[in-house]
Amino acid sequence: MNASEEPPRQKVLVIDDSPEIIDLVAGALGGEYQVLATTRGEKGVQLAHDALPALILLDVMMPGMDGYQVCESLKADEATRHIPVIFITGTDAEGAEEKGFALGAVDYVTKPLDPATLVARVRTQVELANTRQALREANRQLEHERTMIAQTIMAMRKSPAFCSSQLVYASKSHDAASGDVVLSARSPNGDHRILLGDFTGHGLPAAIGSPLVAHLFYDAAARGIPFGETLEMINDVLEERLPTNIFMAAVAAYLPKGAADIQVWNFGAPPLLHLAADGSWTEFASRELPMGVAESGEPAQPQTLTLAAGERLYLMSDGPIEAVCRDGQMLGVDGLKAMLEKAPDAVEAVLTEIADRAERPEALDDMTLLRIARDEEENHV
Repeated sequence: MNASEEPPRQKVLVIDDSPEIIDLVAGALGGEYQVLATTRGEKGVQLAHDALPALILLDVMMPGMDGYQVCESLKADEATRHIPVIFITGTDAEGAEEKGFALGAVDYVTKPLDPATLVARVRTQVELANTRQALREANRQLEHERTMIAQTIMAMRKSPAFCSSQLVYASKSHDAASGDVVLSARSPNGDHRILLGDFTGHGLPAAIGSPLVAHLFYDAAARGIPFGETLEMINDVLEERLPTNIFMAAVAAYLPKGAADIQVWNFGAPPLLHLAADGSWTEFASRELPMGVAESGEPAQPQTLTLAAGERLYLMSDGPIEAVCRDGQMLGVDGLKAMLEKAPDAVEAVLTEIADRAERPEALDDMTLLRIARDEEENHV
């Protein structure tokens, strides 16, 4: 279209068994809209589907398919349900307007029609419909862009250096991107380092900081920087660069090559859980603030445990234990332990069961559960 050309006029469909009413409407609206018309309800439904008018003026009382039936048919069709319908009525039957509005009509005009009133009401509803359509298009574009951002974030935090040895984990999120992140790598000397982070909030807003953490983690592992120093560096970078309301709870484990003893850190996260061979549990609670809250002072001191063959260590975000079950109670650490005792290696199945038990599955936070065991080669579930 050239700059000098006017945009095409929007269409208004009139469905009325009275040719006189159709002529009146065409005369009132024809200067501003392209008026389509039919005297039959069945034909009107087909015209609406084919032409997709900006608005429909619909007579209530018609032979054959009446206005209420036409409106029901229009609202049942995905292609036409968004088109605003104004009923034309000469009836004063009690409840007629209420029935029309219940079927999805946006307004009523009564016979005899006043052209000025008709134009004003049609113009108002067309403008409202145009605004709603623009909002739908904007939302579709935003959702597309949001999906692209989520895919980019998830791709940026992946690394070919990810080490799946000795661990298995599962994550669940309602969003394309999760605020939970699992990082695992071997340093040049063969030691294994693991970090599970849980950013403030959930979904895409919480995931924004995860590529930065992944870059720092894998770069430090490749260069053999001691893991304790790596954790301090991640904390300080997050504190310096992220807004004060965004931080990362985290748990970390360091498994020296060939040694039974491992070191663990907890930065404001749920306790690490050690399941011994005799079935007893040991919890390793947080001793540090979440990462990014404050600049490092004294180096974070690890806790040490022995992880023998056949024993398991679990790391988690807060999602699994804070899930509210159908009885209104949070699952809690003890509830999670009971589930893990039945299926100590099936972390994916455990998260699925938590979701199945949830009072409101759609309201669950991002959930991640990771299991470490000696001398096993496991893949991401």
